[in-house]
Formats: sequence, C-alpha cells, structure tokens
Amino acid sequence: MRATVRRRVIAAIGTAALCCTAAAATAAAQPTYYDPEISHCDHLFRTPLETPRPGAAVYWSPFGSTGIVCYDNGTGVADYYQRDPSGAWHDMNELLPGQFFYNIFGTGIPDAAHWR
Repeated sequence: MRATVRRRVIAAIGTAALCCTAAAATAAAQPTYYDPEISHCDHLFRTPLETPRPGAAVYWSPFGSTGIVCYDNGTGVADYYQRDPSGAWHDMNELLPGQFFYNIFGTGIPDAAHWR
C-alpha cells in the first residue's frame, strides 16, 4: 500500500515537472521584444478648410495637418499622433468616420518608437 502511494506521489511530481518544462519551452518560443515604429502620415489628412482629396480624412486640429505620424505597435490597428509646436505628442481620435479630432491631453507613446 505504501509503495503504491509513493509511486503516485513520484508520478505526480514528475508530471508537474514535465508540464513546467513544456510551458517554459513554449514561453521561450514567443517573441521577447517590443519594437514599435512611427512614420510620417501628413498626406493622409487634411484640414476642414482644404478642398477634399481622395483618401484624405478631415482632421480638426489647431495645428493643421502637419507633424502627423502613423504609430505601428505590431497589432495591425493604425494609431495616429500629432506633434504640437512645443514638441508634445497628442492622440488623434476618430469620433466620426473620416473625422479625426485633436486630443488636448499630451502623451509620450511615440517617444518609445523608432522612425521607419
């Protein structure tokens, strides 16, 4: 009876160790770095006062449509930011389709990215 219990305990410990090893191997196979990129995207936007251009969304900003970047963090979802004249980044929010609005609160997200 004791030998049976001892074998089961040893088998349980061995199984747990095997599962931990497999989980560690799977975790090691995943990418271990985060490498966001930014690139210029001024051409994708226009101010409300400019004449419409095909493929250009309207951007309501006190700074016009300059200093806009595309932020690629690897998720496939486009994020856009604009740098104001003092150097702070501001998120661009799309509240209506094709209508982007300036966010007054600054962010430092694009500072962690490198230029493409």
